[in-house]
Amino acid sequence: MLGEKLVILRKKYGYSQQEVADMLSVTRQTISNWECGQGAPSLDKAAELAGIYKVSLDDLAGNKVEVTAKEKKEKDLHVLKKLVGKTCLLECSDWDLLVMDEAVNELTGDLRVRVLDVNSEWIRIEYERRKEGTLFQKENVVRLIDLSMITGAAVEVAEE
Repeated sequence: MLGEKLVILRKKYGYSQQEVADMLSVTRQTISNWECGQGAPSLDKAAELAGIYKVSLDDLAGNKVEVTAKEKKEKDLHVLKKLVGKTCLLECSDWDLLVMDEAVNELTGDLRVRVLDVNSEWIRIEYERRKEGTLFQKENVVRLIDLSMITGAAVEVAEE
């Protein structure tokens, strides 16, 4: 899973394996090995990678966080930052890319999530979905989504 994240993040930023290798002072083959799951970066190199890709070390290395990215596009963050800690409905440009079955409302195409964090590149969300292979068990999923994929958001207002 770490290898997949490293490939997604490298491609999001348009880097070649050689460019990342040069930034980290390692060989291109080392980057290839990490991406193929044949080894993993040391803690200091993982921290450098997290800095390069503007994600936390926990999000980079954690097995419970999935990464979804698309081509970079500038966004005004002041509204999104106010959503941190709130439950909202998100609109996305391509839910099929996210493969977020059962979390997306089939009628509206919106996704009900809790926003955990927002930075200049990513929105970190949590949502509930049916646990794979079960009918009724639910599981919480934490996901990093490239901000360029978010097309809208609406805050849910609790009824009194």
